[in-house]
Amino acid sequence: MRSDRQMKVYYNVLNILGDRMSKDLSAKIILVGSSEQGSKDGLAMAGSVKRYLVTVFSVAPSRITTQGRIRPDIPSQQSGGTKELVLLREGDRRVSIESNSPGLLMEFQSGPAAPLKPVAINAVQEAPLDSYVTFNVDGASKSFTSWSLELTDESGKIQNLGPYTEDRVSIPGKSILGTQLIGDYNVKMIGQLKSGNSVVKAASIHMVLWVAPKDNEGMRYSILYEFNKSEAINMYHKYLTNVVITKIPIGGKVIIHGHTDVIGEEQYNQRLSLARANNVRTILENGLKKVGRSDVTFEVSGFGGNQKLSPFENRFPEERFYNRTVIIDIIPEQ
Repeated sequence: MRSDRQMKVYYNVLNILGDRMSKDLSAKIILVGSSEQGSKDGLAMAGSVKRYLVTVFSVAPSRITTQGRIRPDIPSQQSGGTKELVLLREGDRRVSIESNSPGLLMEFQSGPAAPLKPVAINAVQEAPLDSYVTFNVDGASKSFTSWSLELTDESGKIQNLGPYTEDRVSIPGKSILGTQLIGDYNVKMIGQLKSGNSVVKAASIHMVLWVAPKDNEGMRYSILYEFNKSEAINMYHKYLTNVVITKIPIGGKVIIHGHTDVIGEEQYNQRLSLARANNVRTILENGLKKVGRSDVTFEVSGFGGNQKLSPFENRFPEERFYNRTVIIDIIPEQ
């Protein structure tokens, strides 16, 4: 009963890995299986991945080392944790792929000339980040128990959004406009004070439906984070520095948005997702400075565990794992 979309991701990962190992005979990997049922079970899990690579891609067994353990090197269930331990243990049952071979860090190539065609995955987020409407309510997390939005269009139709607790909320423009190309709205922000009273602020907005450009397309990359961590592991640090930075055009714009799974408190996850996004920004900025570049514009946001914006659902541990991510959109100069 695993997510069909997640299984496609699994096979994409394994097929890309197998294809690269079959072409780069110097590449070696370590498969580390972790299982709460014991190191023997973890070793069996790692062995099943090895068999797939050996059987389907004819990778020499000597190039793949397998290990079994009870917990991964960076476990989701951390020392001192007391909440949602069942969900955290589920995330610790996995097979990790470790390697120092630089060829395995290459970006994945798509298109007619690509060596391997990926399985199609329907993206949840169809539009770039700048097609979202962002509402800023400074100090909301301190002053309000919650706040909500009331949007009224020109015909008098009302949309109610919320409640929210963070200071900043981004909403897809399409979810407000629907099939309309443009729209004018009167917006009321209704904040519930901790005293029990409410505050109402009004404003007007004009919206235009975002349409995908036919040319001058951007590029999208992403990296994953371990549970409750906001520092990229060394492999992803190298990926951002050696691969992603080289793809940022002169005068380009980099839009970075961080995500978390739904485990934990909403406000904490909001801060964690923003910290992850800023971690990526710092790595990219430092890498650009080393090559003498200061021409890139950055836009950074954190969406926490917002399930409307998450790349995956949160039913299964692997979906939650893939939601602990930062997505990087590179937009050429307009």
